[in-house]
Amino acid sequence: MFPDPDKLNERTPAEVLDAAAHGHLGLDHRFLQALLDRPEAAKPAVYDFAVRDRSGDLVDLAPELIALFQHWRTPEAIPFLIQYIKEDPENVPDEAMEALVALGQPALEPLLALYRELDEAESGEVAFILASLRLRDRRILELLRERFEYDLSDTVLLLETHGDPAAIPALEGAASKLGSEDVELKAEIASAIESLQNAGQEKAEEPDAFDIWALYPEKEDLPVDLLDEDERLELFDHPAEDVRAAAVFSFFNRDLTNEQRAKILSRAQKDQAVAVRARAWEALISAVEDSAVLDAMLARLRSGAAAEEERAGLLIGLAPEADRNEVREAIVRLYSSADVRAKALEAMWRSMHPAFRDYFAKHLNDGDLETRRAAIWGIGYYGVKSELDRLREFFTDEELRADALFAYALALPTDVSRGRMKNLLSRIEVDAKGLSEMEEELVKAALDERLLLAGKEPVFRGQED
Repeated sequence: MFPDPDKLNERTPAEVLDAAAHGHLGLDHRFLQALLDRPEAAKPAVYDFAVRDRSGDLVDLAPELIALFQHWRTPEAIPFLIQYIKEDPENVPDEAMEALVALGQPALEPLLALYRELDEAESGEVAFILASLRLRDRRILELLRERFEYDLSDTVLLLETHGDPAAIPALEGAASKLGSEDVELKAEIASAIESLQNAGQEKAEEPDAFDIWALYPEKEDLPVDLLDEDERLELFDHPAEDVRAAAVFSFFNRDLTNEQRAKILSRAQKDQAVAVRARAWEALISAVEDSAVLDAMLARLRSGAAAEEERAGLLIGLAPEADRNEVREAIVRLYSSADVRAKALEAMWRSMHPAFRDYFAKHLNDGDLETRRAAIWGIGYYGVKSELDRLREFFTDEELRADALFAYALALPTDVSRGRMKNLLSRIEVDAKGLSEMEEELVKAALDERLLLAGKEPVFRGQED
């Protein structure tokens, strides 16, 4: 079942959590309100949900659970937070640390027990949480002093964070054992001692109030791409048009079954929402070889009845048919409207028709982000080598770096052969000043795409992918 996100008060908190974990609900203010507006019922439901087996959940709600616990500040959250840290004690998110620190004294004993369970090499994060509690407890001071031999510099920072002046003799003793070459470390210790000597004299700053609402948008789409195909088809009848549009568009660039093709075509022709019809026409781009689908698309184009947004989606779906004069002319007419120019450029590059080659370069500095993005992809797919320098400029643009990398991999001049692709990958890595793991996979996909367009087998992935 996919609950109506605007009527979540009709669902129990347990049902709301279960729906979110199954990807049937977006994580937004409506999700939060369904829980925070009725804390008496929500708190026990959240605690029960937190400790159950969540390994099979489609969406990991651990960040949401931590945020809720941080908002409520209730000690009942401690067992979950301790177990969460235990699963990966060397990589504890700041949010989990802050949630435990906010709980203060009740978190002390569980944290001490956890620290004793861990090896010294993996206990650093827990030591930091204990120090951050700033509780005057001799056990915290002792375990921190014991870390001198493991990592002196880190321990100095932990003792300063802990803020207990009783640590000063231990710090002075550690400093006395350092040689003349340990100038920086001596300075760190001196600074820590000075800070501890002044402990209590400076007024402690109140931590910023935790604002859970700032972490989430007012409205968030369902994570449609995580759902299986049957669930996405079920969403075609969802009451919210944005959900229907996302569900329909999730089939874009996919090989469609007869049932999927028929249902998407039905939405394109009959849905009451323009956005849904537009996304449905786009999703049929892989089905234009079906004469019934193509006839329906051309009929809608010729009718002149489609609103601009729908016509934009329709022409993207018809991009493979750009050899038809009427399709090319319609794309050019669409391009003349600034409101949908990005979509027109997308239809152009997806068509790869030579008539559109010169449209892209002029929009690389367009004021509209999506128009710039479409222009970048056009430069890539048309291999416009004169614009390579401009593509490289986008490598420093956080919004468009990924698009530019893909396009650059498509456009760099080379003999398109399987043997050249690995060298080309190395060249791109140098030009991009390094690639993250995700970026490397993106560039590999672009290079494989280049081979496929040349009628050759990919080199980085199997043909079946």
